[in-house]
Amino acid sequence: MPKNSKYRYSVGFMLINSQKKVFLGKRCWPKDSPYRFQMPQGGIQEGEMPEQAMWREMHEEIGLGPDTVKIITSTKDWVHYDLPKMMQTSIVGNMQKWFLCMFLGSDENIVLTNEKKPEFCGFRWASAKKVPYLAIPFKRHLYKQVLIEFQPVLDMLSSEDFILKQ
Repeated sequence: MPKNSKYRYSVGFMLINSQKKVFLGKRCWPKDSPYRFQMPQGGIQEGEMPEQAMWREMHEEIGLGPDTVKIITSTKDWVHYDLPKMMQTSIVGNMQKWFLCMFLGSDENIVLTNEKKPEFCGFRWASAKKVPYLAIPFKRHLYKQVLIEFQPVLDMLSSEDFILKQ
C-alpha cells in the first residue's frame, strides 16, 4: 500500500446471515443523523495485511471471529469513497478492500462493547438492496459497487451453506 496517499487504506466487510440479510451497525454518533447505519469498516494498521485488519476490526467492533464467521470472497480491486469537503483532513476519503463474510452464529454472539468507545450502539439485518439507502449518502456509491461485485456469489448461496460444519 502506497505511503502519502490522499486516501486512508482500510477494510470493510459485508456480513450476511442465513437469510442473506446484511449486518448493519447503528453508529453511536451523531445521534441526530438519519443515516446511522453502516457496514463495519476500519483502518489498516502498519504492517497489517487487509485480511488481518478485517479480523481485528470485526472483533473490535462486533466481537466476532473465525469461530462464527467464514470469509467467502473479497473485492477484486480496491474501491474508494470520498468524504464530504467539510470532513476532509489530510485525507480525502478511504481506499478499501471489502470482504463478503458468512455469519454462522446467532445474534447473541454479537458484542458491541469490545472497545472503550464503541462504534455501534445497536444493529439490524437488512436486505442487500436496502443497504445503500440506509447508509450515509456519501457511501452509497461504494456500497452499490460492493453489492454489484458480491451479487453473483450471494445468488449462489443457499441456507445449507450456513450450517456450521464441525
